[in-house]
Amino acid sequence: MINASVSVIALHEKGRVAKETYEAVDFARELSKDRPGIVVLSGEEEAERVSRELAEKTGLDVVCLSGSMLGEYSAEAYRKTLLSFFRNKGDVCICIPHTSEGSDFAPQLSVGLKACCITSVEGIGEGVFFRSMFGGKFRAEIRPERNSLVLTVIPGASRQQVGVPDLPGAVKVIPLADMAVSTRTQGFREAEHADMALAKAEVIVSAGRGIGRPENLSLIEKLSSLFPKSAIGATRGVCDLGWLGYTHQIGSTGNTVAPKLYLACGISGAIQHVAGMKDSQLIVAINTDVHAAIFRTAHYCIVEDLSTFIPLLIDIHLKRGG
Repeated sequence: MINASVSVIALHEKGRVAKETYEAVDFARELSKDRPGIVVLSGEEEAERVSRELAEKTGLDVVCLSGSMLGEYSAEAYRKTLLSFFRNKGDVCICIPHTSEGSDFAPQLSVGLKACCITSVEGIGEGVFFRSMFGGKFRAEIRPERNSLVLTVIPGASRQQVGVPDLPGAVKVIPLADMAVSTRTQGFREAEHADMALAKAEVIVSAGRGIGRPENLSLIEKLSSLFPKSAIGATRGVCDLGWLGYTHQIGSTGNTVAPKLYLACGISGAIQHVAGMKDSQLIVAINTDVHAAIFRTAHYCIVEDLSTFIPLLIDIHLKRGG
């Protein structure tokens, strides 16, 4: 726990509160001696509704900073608004979900507040914060040297609490005058082709860079074909290499899935990926590295080269008649 006042910046889109916001709230509860507060930035239309939802689901007090320039996300508008709000509040600890938006404006905010910025936080220790490094192979302990902190909380760091609080928190909406900004968001363009296979699949066979080369994707496809309601997933690294399209990406910046069976092939287990599949009913991991981080999440751990294991598994399956 820390002595500074703890606040969570609630992220939302099209009036829907991101689930990562609720995870950040639970993280802030662990961190704070007192009840943390929630700060929402929004346009005028959704301000009251989004704030009420947060207050009812968390039981925490919510302050909504509302203005026309906050109707769409803008790092510049978020930074200026939050700097003005927090500047004279003494020592503060600001928890922000580590999404593409949160990781965008958090460092800028920390510079303006002269606060220590720690990103991708996934745990709390005695005066230290934990984060993974090198694809989950190492865990760093970071001790801040300033009292004011800006933290980005990695999705999956805290599990959202189940249940409704006895009483909702108080809501205060603060209307803001328009401000001068050098950039404005004009809107969002949705992807033209959405792949729904991952969302509907009961079995997902997922590939990481540990498969070695794109030609080994044929093994992933053959393994997936054994199951009637299956789909192929991938880590961001595989998608960045161009081996599979980004519609296959699973993780905090990709798809979130919860199939009956998740087969992780050559996946190291970085928390960004684990955040997208940790709720799977059964997780089986295949990796040659006995110390792979994915083994801390998997229910069954197979230490073997997938080019050896997968053909054997397919052969046994075929011999038993499918």
